[in-house]
Amino acid sequence: MLRCALVRHALAFLGLAPVALGGGFDSPPGFNVETHPDAGSLAHVLPDGSRLLATGAFGSQSLLRRLPDGTLLGFAGPFGSIAGVDRSPVTGDLVVGESFGASPLFVLRDLNGDLDCLDAGERVPHAASLPVLSNGAAPLPYDLAFRPGTDELFVIGATPFGVSPTLGVIVRVEGGAAAIYADGLGYSGGLAFLGDTLYAGDLDTGTFAGRVVALRDLSADGDALDAGEATNFASGLTGANGLAVTHDGRVLVSGLFDFGTFTGSVGLLQPDGNGDGASDGVDEGWLSGFAFSGSLLLEEGAGGLAAGADGDALLTVADFGLDGSVLVRTAPLAGTQLSGTVANNSAFTLTVTGVPGAGALLALSLDTQGVTLSGLGDLGLGFGAPHVILVVSPLDAAGQSALPVLLRDVDALVGSSFVAQGFTLQGGEIGLGDALLLEIAP
Repeated sequence: MLRCALVRHALAFLGLAPVALGGGFDSPPGFNVETHPDAGSLAHVLPDGSRLLATGAFGSQSLLRRLPDGTLLGFAGPFGSIAGVDRSPVTGDLVVGESFGASPLFVLRDLNGDLDCLDAGERVPHAASLPVLSNGAAPLPYDLAFRPGTDELFVIGATPFGVSPTLGVIVRVEGGAAAIYADGLGYSGGLAFLGDTLYAGDLDTGTFAGRVVALRDLSADGDALDAGEATNFASGLTGANGLAVTHDGRVLVSGLFDFGTFTGSVGLLQPDGNGDGASDGVDEGWLSGFAFSGSLLLEEGAGGLAAGADGDALLTVADFGLDGSVLVRTAPLAGTQLSGTVANNSAFTLTVTGVPGAGALLALSLDTQGVTLSGLGDLGLGFGAPHVILVVSPLDAAGQSALPVLLRDVDALVGSSFVAQGFTLQGGEIGLGDALLLEIAP
């Protein structure tokens, strides 16, 4: 039993439902979430590990380059509004979409090897012009992606606001020529390839309902305009913005929004295992708590986007109003559970859950504001007030380690709020359990 000396620094609790405290995110089990302030949101990762960050207000944006050692450099700009960045697997050229400027596409080349594209001739308009559609306007780019292993560039966009009707299309650019690859879209979302399948986000112009479309050029005629070449992979979504696809065919989609809680989320769409063209399962709340989730960038190692310590992936998400990104890392499975009556002169039990044999910690803190630990994640508790960190027994065969707590004579703390959070340790990594927001009962 844990008794007076420790408890007087810590807590008596009335258990409430688990809530996401630190950065306000409800994360899936087996992943740690970290709010990562930076000079801009992540737009692209270069082969040397440098990260291109998009920064600036609409109408005056630029790209910065953060080197692997942390050095931050100006890289390219200005742009009116950056609408996607990708690198040709063939030439190594970077292409930037521009939805508010002199050219819809720019090519960037670091000709003198000084790690930027700010010198004369290093930023040039793309040779291809986007086609004019039936309403008399060309689409404004929203996102772009190269087909893996090729120099074929795909650009998704819609015609400008005020031009009626709004028309959304995907354009295929090869060499200096551009042609419609797919049409029938509304407001544009993101693009992501898996093999030869191109996934595209789309919003209905009347209802703003979202969908993800899967496109395949089955006839090898250079487009996906023929019958059966465009299918609704998922429809009836609460939005559709950025896309990322895992190696095993799951699709991550941002821009989903819950008007009940007024929060955004990233959804997870399962692969089409039964061959009907649609996702076998849609989880719109896979990761929630955003103001509005934006672009997605997924980096996968051999373990992929699998929950737990065997996974090996980093998902970077832009969030509206955040100068930086939200980082979602695979991590050991961890949970925090509470049982019993939590009150002055009463006993309760806290249980850490996860993979059998994993190490376990419990932290109890009077500081409910949360803190971010770089490289680990957003904790539900902080260390600005009295707190304790307790090593508990390794998880048993059922994946649990329980700690009985007896609180005695803590009258002065009745009515105060506290946080309890469990942590697991496995393979040198730490998993963050649920943060329980609790309150002293008399």
